[in-house]
Amino acid sequence: MRRISQEELNKIIENHKHWLMADCPNWMDMRADLSNTILVRVNLSGINLIGTNLRYANLSGANLIGTNLSGANMEYANLSGANLNGANLIGTNLSGANMECANLSGAKGIISAIDFLKKYFEFTKDGVIAYKTFAECYDPPENWVLEKGSILTENVNSCRSCACGCGINVAPINWVKLRYNGGDIWKVLIRWEWLVGVIVPYHSDGKIRCERVELIEIVESN
Repeated sequence: MRRISQEELNKIIENHKHWLMADCPNWMDMRADLSNTILVRVNLSGINLIGTNLRYANLSGANLIGTNLSGANMEYANLSGANLNGANLIGTNLSGANMECANLSGAKGIISAIDFLKKYFEFTKDGVIAYKTFAECYDPPENWVLEKGSILTENVNSCRSCACGCGINVAPINWVKLRYNGGDIWKVLIRWEWLVGVIVPYHSDGKIRCERVELIEIVESN
């Protein structure tokens, strides 16, 4: 692993900002490459990440133990195999980031799937209640029967870094109504035994996706 100083890190981030802007051909090879580096307790939030980000940066295998990444934009960054033990990820945008084999032990700011479901969804004796509309962005699969009592199934993208992926995307009723563009709003049930197929994205704004739901009833949109 290579060690870099705070000064070097500042320069890399500055160059990466220009790479993202692509405002000059000379910057095209300046994408941040922090793979296999040691950044132990480097405070990234102190480098003024406002207006700057690490989108698409390569941090694969980087040692980020205890690093403060709060408020950083790590969208689509490569964090595969990175050591984020004890890192501060509060407010960090991890949407689309490659987190494969990353060590997130003790990291702060990671959404707890259990706490998220308890906070935003209704729990019943049979399972978790959620809501869904159909055909807003994609037509439902031909094998889905949209009627009361139907059980819908779909392959689900298990990557929590993906804010939106394949699966049955559902949300709390307030989230659905806020984005309502017409069509029926269905109340659905995720049975307790189906919770193993539920994915809560790290960067969720309320939406989750699952492998299986049961259609309960159509609810009023107002």
